[in-house]
Amino acid sequence: MRQRRKSVKAWSAQPTRRVAVVGIAALGAVSLLGGCGFETRQQAAAIVNGHVIHESDVRQTFDQLKAAKLDFAENIVVTALVAAPLLKEAVAKTGSWKPDETYASVIASIPDATDTTKEFVEAVALIQSQRMTPADVAAYRDDLKKADISINPKYGAVVKSEEGPVYFTIGQQTPNWVKPGANAAPATAQ
Repeated sequence: MRQRRKSVKAWSAQPTRRVAVVGIAALGAVSLLGGCGFETRQQAAAIVNGHVIHESDVRQTFDQLKAAKLDFAENIVVTALVAAPLLKEAVAKTGSWKPDETYASVIASIPDATDTTKEFVEAVALIQSQRMTPADVAAYRDDLKKADISINPKYGAVVKSEEGPVYFTIGQQTPNWVKPGANAAPATAQ
């Protein structure tokens, strides 16, 4: 006679399997989301108080300015875009400056100007207008000191300055202990 096998269900194995599947899915989601953040940081020209200035936006602004015969180096574009929100916030408190004729004429010369290009032009027009009050400058400098600014090493680093109008530059900083000098290695005779 044939004996029937009784099916044995191992209930304890199924929860473990479920936990493993959920754990793997969660790990995959975290990896994907974490990767997005890393990729965003890698594509950033700068990050100012959590706001990302993308490399592609800097390049597009640079190209639009160049097409309009406005010659600015990329690191100047990044500098102005880093300063722009801080400058805008400083003058918004007092209302000492609003986009003016200079801003309007430059924007008119750039067809389909991107928002980033408009931010750049606004920052430069504000600086060139010299209409910031002493209170505006003090507020801007205070905000600049508190700002969390990260720069893509491609452009260098933030170099603080006591000179206006932006009180910093972006570029390579040479430590004061590094002195340019003559080649110390003797030439070899051949």
